Amino acid sequence: MFGMNDPAQTLLQLERYILDGRMEMSEVMAMQFTEMFLARKKRSTEDQIMLVKGLRILCDVLVSRGKGARAVASVNILLKERAKLVKTLRNGAPQLLEQMTPEAEDQHRAGNVLASGGKQRAARKAYAKAEKLAPGNLAAALDACRYIGYEAKLIDRLATTCEAAGPVIYTGGVFMLEPIGNKSVDASQVAEALLGAVPHGIGNSSLCAAQAQRIEDEKTAILQGEAAANARLQSALDSLTPKHDYYEYS
Repeated sequence: MFGMNDPAQTLLQLERYILDGRMEMSEVMAMQFTEMFLARKKRSTEDQIMLVKGLRILCDVLVSRGKGARAVASVNILLKERAKLVKTLRNGAPQLLEQMTPEAEDQHRAGNVLASGGKQRAARKAYAKAEKLAPGNLAAALDACRYIGYEAKLIDRLATTCEAAGPVIYTGGVFMLEPIGNKSVDASQVAEALLGAVPHGIGNSSLCAAQAQRIEDEKTAILQGEAAANARLQSALDSLTPKHDYYEYS
């Protein structure tokens, strides 16, 4: 069964299949992987870790394949098994808690899954919880608009988190916004989403337009050499540069 005797290797193979676009095979493999661990009445800590990782992959694959209803069932299991894992680690290996995927990321994932499955109200709660757990969660704010659609509250959250995310950064040939303590997001996708709301007068249209324009202006400035590719890093380096020649006082 896909070399399930080595769960860690199986997860790596799953990730490779996904990168190669072999989504049907990934779904079958992820389903068998998670079912294998769920069938074990007594699971070790390592088993529980593997199960949670496998469920994350399964949820993502099901959403990508348009199987929202099945994904909803899987994400509910994920959140339940994640809670069990947290309890297990807290009692037996608290030092490993810091290595876990942040809860905000799983709530963000739950928002995507629930919205895909038509559970809009539950999805809104999941996205809001992701923001509460990780303030300034731009990635979750963007997906909320993508999966649920343009609503005043959602588009306003996207605009304000974009504003707080800091300057556009150019890295690896892509323009990104990198909110401190949160996942980086494609700046062009954020600008496109913000502009999409403007013609409909949804939410704070002026802020949406201003932030979209700000992104485009900063991208242009970077390309023309008028701004640093990473303004935040440049600012930090500048702050380390002595402002005076201290030897002149000796």
